[in-house]
Amino acid sequence: MRKSIAIIITSILVLSGCNKQQSVSDRLLNEVEKAIAINPDSASNLLKGISSPEKLDNKTFARWCMLSGKITDEIFNSILPTYQLERAYDWYSSHGSPDEQVQILIYLGRSYFADGDYDKAMSIYTNALDIAEKNKLNNLTGYTYSYIGDLYGEKFMRTEAIKRYKAAAECFKKENNTDSYACALRDVGREYACIDSLSRALKILTIADSVARNTKNIEVTASIDNALGNIYAMQNKYDKAEEYFLKALVGRETMPDYMALIDLYIASGAINKAQELLSKILQDNPKYTYSIKYLYYQIYNEEKNYKEALTNLKEYVEITDSIIYADNQSKILNIESKYNHLKISKEVDRLKIKQQSYIIVLVICIGILLLIIIGYLLYRKKAKEKIQRQQEELNRIKTDLLYVSLELEKKKRLLDTFKEKNESYEEMQEEISLLTTNYKQLQNKILENSPLHKELIHLANQNKPRNNKPLITDKQWKLIADEITYIYPNLRKYIYSRCPDLPEQDFWYCCLYISGFDTNTEAKLLNITVDSVRKKRLRLRQKLNIILPDNNATLYEYLMLVLNLGHNPLYRHFCKYLYIEMLKISLVY
Repeated sequence: MRKSIAIIITSILVLSGCNKQQSVSDRLLNEVEKAIAINPDSASNLLKGISSPEKLDNKTFARWCMLSGKITDEIFNSILPTYQLERAYDWYSSHGSPDEQVQILIYLGRSYFADGDYDKAMSIYTNALDIAEKNKLNNLTGYTYSYIGDLYGEKFMRTEAIKRYKAAAECFKKENNTDSYACALRDVGREYACIDSLSRALKILTIADSVARNTKNIEVTASIDNALGNIYAMQNKYDKAEEYFLKALVGRETMPDYMALIDLYIASGAINKAQELLSKILQDNPKYTYSIKYLYYQIYNEEKNYKEALTNLKEYVEITDSIIYADNQSKILNIESKYNHLKISKEVDRLKIKQQSYIIVLVICIGILLLIIIGYLLYRKKAKEKIQRQQEELNRIKTDLLYVSLELEKKKRLLDTFKEKNESYEEMQEEISLLTTNYKQLQNKILENSPLHKELIHLANQNKPRNNKPLITDKQWKLIADEITYIYPNLRKYIYSRCPDLPEQDFWYCCLYISGFDTNTEAKLLNITVDSVRKKRLRLRQKLNIILPDNNATLYEYLMLVLNLGHNPLYRHFCKYLYIEMLKISLVY
């Protein structure tokens, strides 16, 4: 009897304590909701006052998630993890209004997007779009279309992205949402620029600019000015580009805007202006250190100060590699953290419902988890050491390549000064020949040690069942192009000097071809026959209007000679022919 009474009293005390805690949380959330529009930073600090939101009841927790999402929209901090937003949506799907359901789905979709789960994000956005359109929630429909557009943009599906951004713009226009309407038009313009439709991009961005003039949102107007500046820079209209970049800086003095203007000055040959502006900006922000190093490299290179250029370029490469590595490690740790947090949270909830006897199960689970973690950490340590060794070797090769490139350029510039001195001229030619050979060897080493190159070989060797699609993804195509143009800096300039209207997909294929895969490997990667590969190479040569002087020569050998000016047996054979080509295109390292 006494035992029963004690249990009852304890239960009453626990319940009253919970109600008291819940009441405090509700009052705090009310204050947060009031503060969001006035001072979102203060609202964020208030929300952090709830130390254990998982302990809240479902209704209060769902509201906590919603307010967290609204704060994220204001101060651009990280979105909540998916498992928390899933719990919030479970409550709103049954008890929330259509407006609330769409909002929480948008936040959930953004969380999946942040995790890289694009298929899940698209499914969530589609659900949100269905609810928003049925209930004629035009603003929320527009935001959903915008986020779907972001998804397509991430997948390089530019045409689909443009369709969604245009749909978003129409929704915002109906609601007289000027800020969002201008941003949607800006996004349309940016996507047109990505597919080289610069005239369309300029037309849309001009409309966006006129719309944005009716808003007091400086961030919106500045972002459009920045976009217009980039379009004019791509058109080589440097004066107009400078005008809009300066407008953007008046609206917001951000590092990206400064760097865009400095880059413009370098591209237009205004090195003094670039150097002066670069010296005025803050240089102690770790977020932009690597970009600043690359700008210094460009300036010193234009000034022919190759020693300082090489120093800054080496530092840029090292910082970039370290950022990529740290980012990857951070993503791994974040995933681990989310997984462990979710697992522990569910385990705690289960233990609250179950009897104390289940503690043994918890101990066993924790023990197994610890063993898994220890095993994983040991595995990751070994993998990390291996990656580190490979990265160091790749960095060494890259540094050697940069040094040889600069040295080769210096020798070629000096070659003309020794033309009249036959003996010195011959010696200089021999030095250039040796440097060229070394440069080519280093290029081949970078390719051989490239993780992407190894990945493509692995894909080709998998012998997957045939279908209508190539094994190479859109993202991999972009990476191939970036890697090859890094190794062969003159490739893009040369290819587009031969065929200015060459489609981007053909340029990507050219980069794949330059990678040096044989016809069998290339056929597997493209999921076509070997004969189709040969026809594809022939069509590429025809588009570039390249006539090989020797039937025994290949397009690959020809391009290697053009890009590297290599001294090999074929060089003498192509000498007269390539001399005329070099005069046309003026290829210089």
